[in-house]
Amino acid sequence: MQSIKMTSKRLTLDSATSNRCIKAMPNRAEALAQLDSFSLNKLKFYAGERNYDYGSGNRSNVSVLSPWVRHRLISEVEIIENLLRMHSWKDAEKFIQQVIWRTYFKGWLEQHPSVWGSYLTGVMRGMREVTSDKNKSRIYQKAITGETGIDCFDSWVGELADHSYLHNHTRLWFASIWIFTLKLPWELGANFFMRHLLDGDPASNTLSWRWVAGLHTKGKHYLARSSNIEKFSTAKFNMNGQLNENAEPLIEQSEHGIQALPQQKSIPKEDFLLLVTEEDCNGCVLAERQPVATVGLTLSPQSDIFKCSPAVLEFSKGAVADGVHRTGGVAEVLSYTDWAEPLIELARSHGVKNILTSYTPVGPVQSELRRVEPLLELAGIKLASVQKKYDQVFWPYAAKGFFAFKKNTDHLFRALAKI
Repeated sequence: MQSIKMTSKRLTLDSATSNRCIKAMPNRAEALAQLDSFSLNKLKFYAGERNYDYGSGNRSNVSVLSPWVRHRLISEVEIIENLLRMHSWKDAEKFIQQVIWRTYFKGWLEQHPSVWGSYLTGVMRGMREVTSDKNKSRIYQKAITGETGIDCFDSWVGELADHSYLHNHTRLWFASIWIFTLKLPWELGANFFMRHLLDGDPASNTLSWRWVAGLHTKGKHYLARSSNIEKFSTAKFNMNGQLNENAEPLIEQSEHGIQALPQQKSIPKEDFLLLVTEEDCNGCVLAERQPVATVGLTLSPQSDIFKCSPAVLEFSKGAVADGVHRTGGVAEVLSYTDWAEPLIELARSHGVKNILTSYTPVGPVQSELRRVEPLLELAGIKLASVQKKYDQVFWPYAAKGFFAFKKNTDHLFRALAKI
């Protein structure tokens, strides 16, 4: 069996260039500053120019807020309210729709969690495939190192290595080329993004790749076309008919049924330890009472296949540290593969039998918390994962397609006024 070399001169998990990402700090103050800057200076360009990728040196037409939103250093509600204080609905609508897309994906995956399990299985299956098939191995290696010979794709791999960010339109082109031109498993491409994007989110990333593949909306896929890339990218790429612009959508045999959303848990009346995770770094708004102590945990993957780049790890840990710091706690962030023992020890050392955390949506952190919860109970410790009101209002409408979800937008915004 041939082994896959996961490093290269252009893209490596240990490369110093991986740290040259978005020029910003992973904290709430920076998120608010980014939002104000976008609202004052960029929103006016967004509706007409949002699909253009002007390159990593010019993001004047997009917000670049996604890394902070992904960690909830700033909330969807805050973004929407900020924009509508300064702009009309008409002027802000296109951007707000992008915020709503994120909400939809979160709610949809929460009600179809088997998709996440299927994705993880697909990653492992895909790795076995590219290690056992010499031709697939060669293509995969060239794809992750940016040496496919497809100018645009190779350039985007380099940009991802240097900045840990890609324009949204470019992500669609990238995914389409990965799936339909390079014919690599979509799960490996989605995992590649999760490992290297500062805003890599289990719901948005997984479902966007499935949408491109034709699996989210069955039979409807997205094909990257040379003419479209030439129109919306300022870089001049020579593709010479290299793209597969006539591919059929992928087909999935399994069905992913709807599951009920989780029941809301109450905030403990007794003293509690506040747990901040990378899924929500603004957990300090959960309760009026101060926690006895606050701890920040990040999850170390059990397999190197899911290991994130240094830039992604640094941003996530910084975001969690900021969340801890804003509760008055010591901004120390611990990273473990198994959270059971450290949580039990921390609770006991502070003399509490309750741990409070923001509800963690489908993804690695949720899986770990659900695994450790019965172990905590055996130790006499209760874990309360409390859902934000925004999610309680929006997620129930996200069971089906986006446009069915969108029809409820007016009603949902009326509900927002009560949050």
